[in-house]
Amino acid sequence: MRKLVPVIIALICGALPAAAQQVTKVGICDFTRVLSTAYKESKAYRDYDAAKNDYTKEVAATTRDITDMENQKLDADKAGNKDLSLSLEKKIADRKAYLENYRRVKLAILQQQADRLLSGPVLKEIMDVVNYIAEGDGYALVLRSDGDFGSGILYRIMEIDITDKVIKELFTRAGKTYSGGQ
Repeated sequence: MRKLVPVIIALICGALPAAAQQVTKVGICDFTRVLSTAYKESKAYRDYDAAKNDYTKEVAATTRDITDMENQKLDADKAGNKDLSLSLEKKIADRKAYLENYRRVKLAILQQQADRLLSGPVLKEIMDVVNYIAEGDGYALVLRSDGDFGSGILYRIMEIDITDKVIKELFTRAGKTYSGGQ
């Protein structure tokens, strides 16, 4: 047995460089893009998209209001109208506070909606397709590249992005044709 130990160690050490040189195929997938492309006709996604558009419009309108009031305040300051300037300053502060609260609350609600979109049967269907493509194309690892998941990816080449393959397969399974791509 003692004579066999050095032979086993030599075999293991000899195999390590070969294993270390093996390249593992890694892929990435942007689930947000999959969702916004393959599921854009679903009611849940349309509701989310409408809420996101409403949020964007309200933020833009409120920002315009604040800018207009700030311009009016500058004009009042130039004209020496202190009462109007103070009144506008208060309105500006109120609108800014409203905007800050609106953003905080609505972004939290939008995030909850987005999280619900990528859960349950939708997530299972996407994961089934990712697994199908990963197994078929020989990927050892597939990472999400969107949102917080993508923050760990420091560098990538486009050849590892399987997002379009996933979208195409989802379309195929739904009996539709996907002609998009990056």
